[in-house]
Amino acid sequence: MAEFTEEFMEKMEQFYENDPFIHVIDMSLVNIEDGQVTLGMPITEKHTNAHGIAHGGVLMSLADTAMGASCMSVNKKVVTMDLNINFIRAAKLGENVIAVAEVLHNGGKTMVSEAKILSEKGDLCAKARGTFFVIDNFVK
Repeated sequence: MAEFTEEFMEKMEQFYENDPFIHVIDMSLVNIEDGQVTLGMPITEKHTNAHGIAHGGVLMSLADTAMGASCMSVNKKVVTMDLNINFIRAAKLGENVIAVAEVLHNGGKTMVSEAKILSEKGDLCAKARGTFFVIDNFVK
């Protein structure tokens, strides 16, 4: 695991503390490494669709946030340019899921990251890939 400065970790914690959407869908930071971030989220009733499984938009939001955080882990502040996701298996009510996101391309103007969303048993629920526009350094 990379050694992150105290300033970086404080800024990362503030980012998650101050982002209202993260609190709405109950995402939490599980692990951070250089170029890889893991976020967790419980699937509660507010996350489900009419079929009683996690809504695809909730899983896409988790993947997008994790991929953006993976970019932040290499000190890049980014916004999403493009995102695609393949849904493999339903995430069920009561399950905890994690998104493991990893930077694939760390460019000066754009970045590419990939995320896997896994059930608590390790089953692949979805796989996403995103392209991100670099707007600044995360920590100056």
